[in-house]
Amino acid sequence: MRFPLVIAPLVVLLFLIRSSSAQEQGIENLPRFDLRTIHFGFTLGFNNMDFTLRRPESNGPIDSVLNITTQSQGGFQIAIVSDLRIGSNVNLRFIPGLSFGDRKVHYDVYHPSTGITTKVTKTAESTFLDFPLLFKYKTNRITNFRAYVLFGGKYSLDLASQSKKKQEDEANLKLLPHDYSIDIGVGVEWYLEYFKFGVELRSSFGIPDMLKRENTIYTNNIDALRSKMLWLCFTFE
Repeated sequence: MRFPLVIAPLVVLLFLIRSSSAQEQGIENLPRFDLRTIHFGFTLGFNNMDFTLRRPESNGPIDSVLNITTQSQGGFQIAIVSDLRIGSNVNLRFIPGLSFGDRKVHYDVYHPSTGITTKVTKTAESTFLDFPLLFKYKTNRITNFRAYVLFGGKYSLDLASQSKKKQEDEANLKLLPHDYSIDIGVGVEWYLEYFKFGVELRSSFGIPDMLKRENTIYTNNIDALRSKMLWLCFTFE
């Protein structure tokens, strides 16, 4: 599997060099590409999953959790691109896909009987089935180059949260399966000789509280736990 992962960037780099040469000469690759009403492609990318955490205003006099912090973790994503042309500079994109990753939550727990503070780490593993619907507003094409912005929303189903094995593991932080987020992003794309290649940076900000309540010190000391993700995607259309 490592061989294609090494070769793919080199192939894209070769096409970008050729596209740069065409750009200098004023030659447009794929001149009728943007006239299509609908087109398809795929995207490969990396993600950084994290949480936005809010603690209760008052934790009570017998609370033993002194501090809670989150730690982001890296993962990856693969998705299918479905693109509908609305206007010369506006497209509607539906990009269903799978994303994998995990996050960690660290607790500083004080034990009154011993006077010792210990660190407890809970892991939230996720396999998301994502359904983003995004508007893409793009600049006018400059020979073989465009820039664009994205905004829209996404529904995600966490398949890992429904795993019985993960639900029974005490080291795991239990999450609810359904998530909704607001997505915004920016990107650039190049029209190569045979396809269009893009690089995209996108952020997702979850709306609902994802924490499954278990009436323990690990859940009672969190008022809200919302998803937060950063994506670096490479698109091929």
